[in-house]
Amino acid sequence: MSCIPPKFFKHLSAAEREKFFDTFDVVFCDCDGVVWYTLRDFIPGSAQAIAELQRRGKQLTFVTNNSISSVEQHLQKFNSQPELKIEKQQIVHPAQTICDHLKSIGFEGLIYCLAPNPFKQLLRDAGFRLCQEHEGSIIESIADLREVIFGGDTVQAVIIDVDFNLTATKLMRAHVQLQNPECLFLAGAADAMIPFGDGNIIGPGAFIDVVTQASGRQPTVLGKPGDALRQILRERHSDCPANRVLFVGDSLASDIGFARASGYQTLLVLSGGSSAADVANLPPDHAHLPDYVCDCLGDLCNKS
Repeated sequence: MSCIPPKFFKHLSAAEREKFFDTFDVVFCDCDGVVWYTLRDFIPGSAQAIAELQRRGKQLTFVTNNSISSVEQHLQKFNSQPELKIEKQQIVHPAQTICDHLKSIGFEGLIYCLAPNPFKQLLRDAGFRLCQEHEGSIIESIADLREVIFGGDTVQAVIIDVDFNLTATKLMRAHVQLQNPECLFLAGAADAMIPFGDGNIIGPGAFIDVVTQASGRQPTVLGKPGDALRQILRERHSDCPANRVLFVGDSLASDIGFARASGYQTLLVLSGGSSAADVANLPPDHAHLPDYVCDCLGDLCNKS
């Protein structure tokens, strides 16, 4: 682990900033808390910073864990900015990576999916079959519990992502299905915490861990900070050395920790889920320590 303290972008000279831009060719960039406030408007200056990176010839890919918004909604938001033209293939979305994975292995079975509706709809649109859920079921007896957990068809894959209607019985049913060793166990976003309002709330990672511990099985994680996603990103730019990649994010764990484990350079923005105090509290050899820190993405455009 490097013990070099993070460099604050606003303290760099003009020459140091130019040297920074010369150290990478590819940019992997988070969306929520970096490009726009979570599920809200663009952060001032972020669109201009993205345009500046493109002007400099950097290859941009946006790596989001937000499956509440569809790929198309991400595109619409990007392209609402007159200076931006982002293509679908530039967005790495957990529903899409899972869909692509299932296609790559020729999967044709039934899926039990604990995820938001846009995520499920993408799978359906791709031709995959999702089993019927017992939404709104009230458990008043052992018979009710048995029906919800053990009733319905046997599935060949369990997928877990963000599910704001998650219940204990859904997790129990997932556990039951995963007792079949042939049943796939896939996960999208695996954040332990996710930004919401002025703080954080429990993320899907905590619930994935519940099922993992109960089943004794590890999922294939195709969102941040999963190893399977790391391989996907590596294959996207196989001709670019890892140390020539810059990863921009607002989460010390899901973004910076993931990127450092991948061998990327890292830039933490303080417009989302992490603060300067969070960085200051990390020991000098911590795996989540970023290389660079800036207040917001727009700082990349500001002159010293």
